[in-house]
Amino acid sequence: MQHLFPTILIFFLFFNACNQSTPTVKKALQKAGRNRHELEFVLEHYSKTPADSLKFQAACFLIGNMPYHRSYEVKPYAAYCHALDSLYARERSGEEYNAGARDILNRFIPQLKLQEDIHAISADYLIWNIDYSFAQWQDSPYLQHLNFEEFCEYVLPYKCLEGQPLDDWKQRWNIPGPELQDIAQIDEYRYNARRAVEAANKDLQDSCKLITFGGPYQIDIIDIFDLPTLTHRPYGTCKEMAQLILLNTRSKALPVSFDFSPAWPDRAFAHQWNSVFSTTRKNVDFEGLGMPGLPRYMDNLLGKVFRSTYAPHPLLLEVAEKGFDIPESLQLFSKDVTSEYSRTTDISIPLRTDHSIEFAYLATFDNTQWIPTDIGRVKRKEAIFHDVPIGILYIAGTYQNNCFTPASDPFIVDTRARIIPLKTTNDTLSIRMTRKFPAFGHIHWVNKNLRLGRIEAADSPDFERGDSIIGFPEWNLLAGEEPIQDTVPHRYWRLVSSTSHPSDFAEIYFYERKTGKRLTGKIIYPNVPIRDSIRDTPTAICDNDPLTYFSVENTDRPRWVGFDFGKPVAMEKVAYIRRGDGNDICPGDVYELYYWKNNRWQLHDRQKADNVYLDFDEIPAGGLYFIRDSTRGAQNRTFIIKNGTVMWY
Repeated sequence: MQHLFPTILIFFLFFNACNQSTPTVKKALQKAGRNRHELEFVLEHYSKTPADSLKFQAACFLIGNMPYHRSYEVKPYAAYCHALDSLYARERSGEEYNAGARDILNRFIPQLKLQEDIHAISADYLIWNIDYSFAQWQDSPYLQHLNFEEFCEYVLPYKCLEGQPLDDWKQRWNIPGPELQDIAQIDEYRYNARRAVEAANKDLQDSCKLITFGGPYQIDIIDIFDLPTLTHRPYGTCKEMAQLILLNTRSKALPVSFDFSPAWPDRAFAHQWNSVFSTTRKNVDFEGLGMPGLPRYMDNLLGKVFRSTYAPHPLLLEVAEKGFDIPESLQLFSKDVTSEYSRTTDISIPLRTDHSIEFAYLATFDNTQWIPTDIGRVKRKEAIFHDVPIGILYIAGTYQNNCFTPASDPFIVDTRARIIPLKTTNDTLSIRMTRKFPAFGHIHWVNKNLRLGRIEAADSPDFERGDSIIGFPEWNLLAGEEPIQDTVPHRYWRLVSSTSHPSDFAEIYFYERKTGKRLTGKIIYPNVPIRDSIRDTPTAICDNDPLTYFSVENTDRPRWVGFDFGKPVAMEKVAYIRRGDGNDICPGDVYELYYWKNNRWQLHDRQKADNVYLDFDEIPAGGLYFIRDSTRGAQNRTFIIKNGTVMWY
């Protein structure tokens, strides 16, 4: 009994301190139900000696933040991954992978149940994880710059992805490759976490099949948290590549995080990548198996950015505990790191709402809808948002029943951090639209294949005595039209290259001088062997598909494409669509122009395009606009009109 009192006292002091410093522990123990004794055993285990005081705090951190964490049961999930491994072992088409993965998922889905960590985790597992993590912190040279708070974020958690099974992944995958072993012997790299990540990525490159593709190769399955299985997966997304890197580096005691943006501010979809907490105490971001700090796709405009964490986001935790829905685009276990990536400001936005609300959401527009990208607290019917990136279009609103409802006018936070509301007036304006989506850099990357081209006309199909009618400008890499001054009728017209460089065209359109109508002729072309079915198919020039193209080329065996109109005709102009992204205005497609008013999109006009541009008149001025192709395509975009010019947002 004499020895019992000090033990009880120590436990009481530590337990009480834990409750005071992390008040969520008490709440977590209450939620644990029948598993409470497992968690209390962990706390008691580390309360026996003052030497374990830091481990006691670590236990408090894990237990206090454990509610709402969920994981797949170990054995069924392992069997599921084993089945996927068998699928990935043979070379197949993307469609075959998709079909096989769906069959496996349908077979295993009844067994793949998510369990609440706080109800399922054992004391033995939690104690093992804490002891193992502390050993990593002590022994790894790449963790020496971490303080306790940073250790709790990058090393301590028993899982690094939500849903990840509660198994021995840290130990099982902690096998350093030759690159990682080598740099440990180099004095200047021995304590350099960024260099260690580079080495770990190099070690993974040889064995990794995973490449990021969308489209038909997007295999629709639940998240994979098994490193070998994910490594063998042939296709995936940026999210899965970031998960792969996170699992690999965290298992090797490297301080890497999973960062994400809920939505691009100027296009559709979210984006995910990684960052390493470097020895210089800065997070250095990277994508895929690339090297931290190298140029990346994220150099494009970024919206809100979050980092996946073990501890929950304070406001989103309030939302969850009050029984409200959390938007799918946001993650409960995350923290806002936007200021690490962008210039930001704090804003306050008046809300139009008939009832009292506690929280509001900041949303950006993707191709079709508003996507919540941040949460803010509401005070006196004003939503307050922190660290908002500048130069981006937003709207504020509420979220209920898995639905976002706008509650403000759209607005731009401009580059001077000013809030610019967008609201239509009684004035009107006119505008010519040549595209339905902004022209991003990847269109211009092919400009080596967008050199000069010209139109020739003749009275014989061999064009031996043809006339050069017009030339296309080299600087215009998109769609356009060129007037024809020559009034002489010709039966045969063709597109040729003006230089030795190829010139890629997706579509070409001829307009008759007498009627102004678009003419369609019989396609003709020289008997030249096809080298490449993608670039050498002449019919692509008039197949009504802006994503296919034909490459005209003035070489020893010229490649050109012509048209036989059946009789001599004089042309007024020629319109064209260069090789691109399919977002130019395409003749024959039906386009809809909307403006935002009264909390919704209002249809202003619907037109069928007859040329590579559209003219819209009597548009309400001062507002936000949206154009979509109702015939085809998925990329549509919002814009404003400033001084008669379209500005995309």
